[in-house]
Amino acid sequence: MRYPFVATILTLATLLAACGTSAGSPTPPEPDPTEVKPAATAVLALDDGFQFRFMPGEAVTDVEWDVELEYDTRDVEAVFDYYDDALAGQGFTRTDIDRGGDDIEADYENGDGLTIELEVELDDGRVDVDFDVDDFVGPFPAGFSLTEFAGLELPIYPDADVVDVEWDFNFDHPGTDTEAVFDYYDQHLQDLGWTQTELDDGDDDEWEAEYVNEGVHLELEVEDDSEVEIEVNKLRFY
Repeated sequence: MRYPFVATILTLATLLAACGTSAGSPTPPEPDPTEVKPAATAVLALDDGFQFRFMPGEAVTDVEWDVELEYDTRDVEAVFDYYDDALAGQGFTRTDIDRGGDDIEADYENGDGLTIELEVELDDGRVDVDFDVDDFVGPFPAGFSLTEFAGLELPIYPDADVVDVEWDFNFDHPGTDTEAVFDYYDQHLQDLGWTQTELDDGDDDEWEAEYVNEGVHLELEVEDDSEVEIEVNKLRFY
C-alpha cells in the first residue's frame, strides 16, 4: 500500500517544483528602443525614394516640416556655426539669435518667405539639432522629401556621426473629405515602398495607419478637417 502513496507524493513534489520554477523565472527585459532603431545612415538612405507629393487639386495650408538630428559630439558651437554658415549659403538671413549655456536658438528667413527656427543644444552628452519650418504661406511646392523642402536642402554636419534622425510633417487640406485624404496618402506611401502594418479606422473623423520600409517605421494620421500628420522614425515606434 505504500508504493502508490509514495508515487503520489513524488508526482506532487515534481509538479510543485515545476510551478515554483515557472513562477520564479525572471521575465526577459524589454529591448532598449534606442538600440533597435535603425542606424541614422540607413534612415537617411531612404530619402531618394521619399518623393512625397501633396494630394493633387486640393488646397494646402498650415504646412510644418520638422527634422531632429542627434550627433555624436559635444561641440555645440561648432555644430551651430556649421548650420549657420550652411543656411547663409542657401540664401537665408539670420533674424534673431539667443545663446544660453549649451543651447543656441536662431531664426532665419529667405527671400521667398520661408522661415526656419534652428535649435542646437547639448542633451545627454550629445548635440541635438532641431530644424522647424512653419508659418510658411506658400506658394507650396508640389511636395517634399526627407531632406528637402521648398528649396531648403538639409545639410548634414560632416565632423561627427549622425546618431539619430526623426521627422514630423504636418499640413491641412481644408474642406476635403477626411477619408479621401487618407486613402490618397495611404496609397501614395505604399507606392513609395512603405508597407502598411496596422490600420485604425474606427473613428469616422480620424484615420491612422503605420508603415515600415527597410526597418524604418512611419505613422500617418488624418483627422477632422483633413489635418494630416506624418511621423518618421520616432522612438515610440520601436
